[in-house]
Amino acid sequence: MTAVPAEIATLSALLDQQKTALLQGDLTALAQLPDKLEKAMDRLSKTRPSAVDLTRLAKTAEHNARLVSAARDGLARVGRDRAKPATLTTYNAVGRQQAPTAEGQLISRR
Repeated sequence: MTAVPAEIATLSALLDQQKTALLQGDLTALAQLPDKLEKAMDRLSKTRPSAVDLTRLAKTAEHNARLVSAARDGLARVGRDRAKPATLTTYNAVGRQQAPTAEGQLISRR
């Protein structure tokens, strides 16, 4: 097994932290990562990493990008759901949808 350059190890660790923060919904940790990732990528750009290392980093980054996209979509869905007014759907005895009873009308209890 060959030694992993420090730049690769650092970037890999940061991507793993990002993945963990995304899965746990840790927004504080996520907010701290962009500057660290940018610096680590800048240091990596000054080296000549192997194709294997770059492929592994690319796969991890792509996975994290899918997690970010899913989180963004989920938050958008929650926003849309919260914006919708709550509705009440009622059904009659044969299972057909019917309009809810008007206010002031009493429903008998048996």
